[in-house]
Amino acid sequence: MPSTKRDPDSASKHHPLRNALIVSAILLLVICLYAFRAPILTGVGDYLIVSDRLQPADVIFVLNSEVNVRPFYATDLYQQGLAPFIAIARSENSPVVKLGLVPNDTDIDVRVMEKLGVPASKIVILPFPGGVTSTFDEADALRQYIETKGIQRVIVVTSAFHTRRARWILDRQLAGLPVILEMAPAPYPNFDQTTWWQDENGLITVNNEYVKLVYYLFKYH
Repeated sequence: MPSTKRDPDSASKHHPLRNALIVSAILLLVICLYAFRAPILTGVGDYLIVSDRLQPADVIFVLNSEVNVRPFYATDLYQQGLAPFIAIARSENSPVVKLGLVPNDTDIDVRVMEKLGVPASKIVILPFPGGVTSTFDEADALRQYIETKGIQRVIVVTSAFHTRRARWILDRQLAGLPVILEMAPAPYPNFDQTTWWQDENGLITVNNEYVKLVYYLFKYH
């Protein structure tokens, strides 16, 4: 039976054409990504934002940190009459706080809200052993408050790009409770979240959120 042998010269002739097609496909992909970068990157940021249609609730729960963002938005929602109280979990005292050099983050949030017109009697500081250090701790403090007070609906205020991760944590830690959570994303004052990639703060914020989101999904699943 005669054997057939592949001509090495014939096979090598196809390499330049194949390589050219691969390079062309890559260039076309790069061109398309660049041409549609705005809607693509907008979608990347939008995925991190969970925004519910807000209805009157029993309490507004504001997460610690980002003192230039969250307490301002929580106050705005309170003044719209969406809830009779604002609650916040007591933050851990850092070393510099213990030295008296700076106030506790929670104290700053409370002062901001009072300065903006929220009566002190309408702000509830939730205790937590040692102070909260994470959104997980804040969710646990909220769970205890819900169980103690019979809360049925909570508006959760946090920074816009933090809402998806915060919602995931809250759903996990509050599982089994008959409570409705409404996520209220606070807008950023120092950059436009619809064009976040054009600002250093936006780039850092989105990058950090995706890193933390992926880390939490792997660690806690």
